[in-house]
Order: sequence, then structure tokens, then C-alpha cells
Amino acid sequence: MSKTDFFRIIIKMFGLYCFIEALFQFTPNLSVSWGFDSARLVISLISLLSTLIVAYLLLFQTNRLIKFLRLGKGYDSEHIETKDLNKKGLFNLGLIMIGLLMIVDNIAQFLNFCYLAFKKQVSSNGLDEIEGAMLYQQLDYNWWIISGLNVLFGIIILINYKQISKLLIGKEKE
Repeated sequence: MSKTDFFRIIIKMFGLYCFIEALFQFTPNLSVSWGFDSARLVISLISLLSTLIVAYLLLFQTNRLIKFLRLGKGYDSEHIETKDLNKKGLFNLGLIMIGLLMIVDNIAQFLNFCYLAFKKQVSSNGLDEIEGAMLYQQLDYNWWIISGLNVLFGIIILINYKQISKLLIGKEKE
């Protein structure tokens, strides 16, 4: 494996993570704006658009980015010594790490919101406002859905990492 292949894989993994995080941060930003607050909506859209442009560049314009940043030059040896690890294997490892990171990062929040929803349904007086404010436990359906979707997409990435790897590596022009 050459060093440019290694940088190509790292850049694509960062682009995939950037794309997933951009999608899951946009929805809560819209819900916080409480209607048609145009300034906050415009800022959220600009942020989403710029993040998606960066993700596109990282995922599909990797070779241009490597040439622009001159990442393949200035090393003593051209190749990285790997015995059984090729480009596809390293990309699969990165996808597994992203899937696990998405699950681990959001499972506690999702389970907490599930507990709060259960408590709200079962309790005779619902969530006590004083207890909720003191313990910072308020049921927010938007974050509950987002954390659940993050866990779900993390599981989907873990299950389908080979197909995702074929899709992203297959699009690359050698």
C-alpha cells in the first residue's frame, strides 16, 4: 500500500463521518429555531451547505485534494509495509470504527430518553417539572429521534460495511 492510498483512505473516512454528522446536526438546529426565525435558519442552511461541500470534496475529490495538499511527496519510502492489510481492509476497519463510534456516542442518550418517555407514560403526574429541572432530565423528542437514528445508522454501517466500502472505493478513479 502506498502512502497516497493510506491518505486517500483516511480522507474518505473523515468525509464519511463529516457527512453523517452534518445530517444529524441539521435537524435539531431546525427544531431549535422555533418556527421561521430567518437568521437562524439561514445560518443553519449555510452551515449545512458548507459541511456538505466539504464532505463531497473529501469523499469524491480525494485525488485532487491529495495533489493540492502534496500529501504523497516528501517521504523516504513510497510504500507502507503491511503484510495482510490492503486498502479495502483499512477502509472496512474505518467503517467499523465509525459505526461503533456512532453507537457508543449515542446509546446512553437514547436509553435515557427511552427511560424518560417510559417514566412520563407510567407515572401518575408525568415528569415532575422540579425534578426534571434539577436533574437536567427533560424529554426532548427531537434529540430522542436523532440519537435513535444515530444508533440505527451505526448498526446499519456495522452490518453493511462491505457494501459501503465497495460503493465508495469503486467510485474512485485511479
